[in-house]
Amino acid sequence: MELAGDAGQVLDKIQSSYGEQRDAIINYVKGQNGLNQSDDLVKITVSHSNLKAKFIELRFDKHMLIEDVYVKCCYNCGGGSADSVMLTLLDPNGNMVAQLDDMQKPLGFYGPEDGFMIHVLDSDPNSLSAGGWLENTELVKKYEISEEDYDKREGTVRKWIQSKKAADPTWTLEKEMMRRRDPTWEPPKPKPENYQQDEAGEIVNGGGIGSRCEVDPGGRRGEVKFVGKVEGLQPGWWVGVHLDDPSSGSSVKNGVVKGVTYFECPEPYGTFVRPANVKVGDYPNELDELEDELGEI
Repeated sequence: MELAGDAGQVLDKIQSSYGEQRDAIINYVKGQNGLNQSDDLVKITVSHSNLKAKFIELRFDKHMLIEDVYVKCCYNCGGGSADSVMLTLLDPNGNMVAQLDDMQKPLGFYGPEDGFMIHVLDSDPNSLSAGGWLENTELVKKYEISEEDYDKREGTVRKWIQSKKAADPTWTLEKEMMRRRDPTWEPPKPKPENYQQDEAGEIVNGGGIGSRCEVDPGGRRGEVKFVGKVEGLQPGWWVGVHLDDPSSGSSVKNGVVKGVTYFECPEPYGTFVRPANVKVGDYPNELDELEDELGEI
């Protein structure tokens, strides 16, 4: 038993030592900023005279010759050469430190540090980056095709949609996606024209237009402004409500549907809901109550 206990203690010490070494290696690699680096590496931001974008914290080895620095900067900026490009080393405040013009000196000769910048001045009028060609997509001529030529093509999205509608006049993209998930899926049947007519009648008898109400879901409060059918929404009866708080979930936000005004209210306080989701009664405006309470303080 004592031998087993000693063996267990030795194993615990080995695991503990291994864990400490592992953690030490991880902490070194991560460093203070999450990524350690050699003392010979320096992080420099590169800008270009023809570009708006900057290349943040590119890593340069201080032993790199300036000619190699030119190659790296031109590669990242999209072109140029030592014949038409001049590199300027700047401090973090944008002050000039040196012109990098001696191709055989190492970068470290100029004393760069993390946070320094190199600005690439490209004087070549035929440079790939000149005139915004690497950033301004408006300069690139877009491919255009006439409607007639597009209709003649096979295998296009338009031809695919046409074939689907020819096989099923009621085809929609929604139906296509749902049936790909479930081949037996069928769209819900449209509501009848008298859908929730009785519930609408209860609202009319309970106070009708101008009565206070609470709308579910969410217990939102407001005022009944309309009860009836709405052309452009699903068949059946609807209640238009002017909410106390602005609505973010409703597609109709001001009582207007397809150009027809069913009631007036500022946007986005309007909404249409089914009568079953509306309860009329003595529902005070909670915002007014809050203002009264704040006024008493």
